[in-house]
Amino acid sequence: MSDTEAMTASRNNPVAEILEALMTKHRLNQTALAQRSGVSQPAINRILRERTKAKHPRKETLQKIAAALGVTPGQLTGEEPIAIRTFAKGMVPFVQWENLTGSPVSGEPGQHSSLMICPVEHGDLTFALPVVGEAMTGEDGYREGDIIFIDPSAHPGHGKDVVVVKGQSAFFRRMVITPEGQFLKALNPSWPTPIVPMTNDAIVCGTIVFSGRVR
Repeated sequence: MSDTEAMTASRNNPVAEILEALMTKHRLNQTALAQRSGVSQPAINRILRERTKAKHPRKETLQKIAAALGVTPGQLTGEEPIAIRTFAKGMVPFVQWENLTGSPVSGEPGQHSSLMICPVEHGDLTFALPVVGEAMTGEDGYREGDIIFIDPSAHPGHGKDVVVVKGQSAFFRRMVITPEGQFLKALNPSWPTPIVPMTNDAIVCGTIVFSGRVR
């Protein structure tokens, strides 16, 4: 690094830029962030105004703001890498079904090659998948090639469509909950196995929240 580069780096304070981008992502103004983090609104305002000062906010302040925004203090100061999708408002990774079998327990979709806009409110781990096959076609169903948005934080209640990993296969079905137990239902009335029990080895990766309409 040259002397000029070092001087520039010492004068720049990335906290304000990163904080502003994260506030935009989470649709938070200064007052809302203050309520969520416990840091006063004037303190947040000072951070946003100090764009060229080398002095960082206090460690306790950084910790509170970072926790409220779902990042680490190091990511907030630019000292640790932060994924680009963290800043992308409404953007979620578009993956393929085979990606799901790599990390079904956490609900994380694995590697992806592109991002898509999810038009409804969703959790940070939401991802998108293409509809493949005809098991879920029907009057209230889906068409092959549709894009579905899956939110691992959404409750998989009765009547909700869920993505499931079972062994080395991944699929989606409608959740049916009765006094006899939980079942997975295909919406295609001609499907060979229209309803099957939800077994212990089946793991719900998330609930479908959008596919051309709110689910």
